[in-house]
Amino acid sequence: MLYSKYLKMHFKSTFQYRLNMFITSFAQIIINIGEVIAVWMLFDRFDSVGQWTFYQSLLMMGIIFTTFSFTECFARGYDEFPKLIKSGQLDRMLIRPVNLHYQIFGSKIEFTKLGRTFLGIVISVIALINMNIDWNIWKVLVLIATFLCGIVVIFGLFVFSAGVSIYTIENLEFLNILTNGSKEIAYYPINIYNKWLARFFTFVIPIACFNYLPLSFITGIGILPSWLCGTAPLLGMFFVVPCILFFNFSLRKYQSSGT
Repeated sequence: MLYSKYLKMHFKSTFQYRLNMFITSFAQIIINIGEVIAVWMLFDRFDSVGQWTFYQSLLMMGIIFTTFSFTECFARGYDEFPKLIKSGQLDRMLIRPVNLHYQIFGSKIEFTKLGRTFLGIVISVIALINMNIDWNIWKVLVLIATFLCGIVVIFGLFVFSAGVSIYTIENLEFLNILTNGSKEIAYYPINIYNKWLARFFTFVIPIACFNYLPLSFITGIGILPSWLCGTAPLLGMFFVVPCILFFNFSLRKYQSSGT
């Protein structure tokens, strides 16, 4: 497959400078560990935040670390889409007999992000071990769907940002609020924020669908119906549909940068 060749190419280029790769991955892990320590210091002062304990919030951090870094690794081409426009690379992609999305996926793969993905998995496992959860098959399926939903939603944000950059050429700062800001929001249960912010990150950008809602189902915390919380990850995945439609629509308006 063509994509396997993309993977091999980026893998070889990444390990061409092994020391740089390991230092970059280690630095990213240290930064995320620092964020975990900051949350631990908060819970060391307060026993709970919005009825949520430290390990329950730690699970939220583990989920967002895992999903965000995994998406960054394999969908980085959308995050850096403006570079394809300014360099003229997008023009070449459009005339090739290969699906454009396929090419964008292969244009940038950052294996250094997998270090944070591994850290997120470790944090999630530690949190789950220290949480008193009465497991059943439905809770296991919801937990798996939560990780999948996180990947799909973050991918949708990257695609939406790429669609906007077709008009603006440059990445706008407010788009970083949607991408990186969403990551920061997901560190804590959505119900601790102001209602307008909680509603925005539930119904517009469905961060709560892989944050507050499914974990409410798993832990039994919250007042919303369990069926709604349990199906939230599946509903949240539909977010990627309008994002892709917007990107494809914007692509029809694309005008070459002249590079």
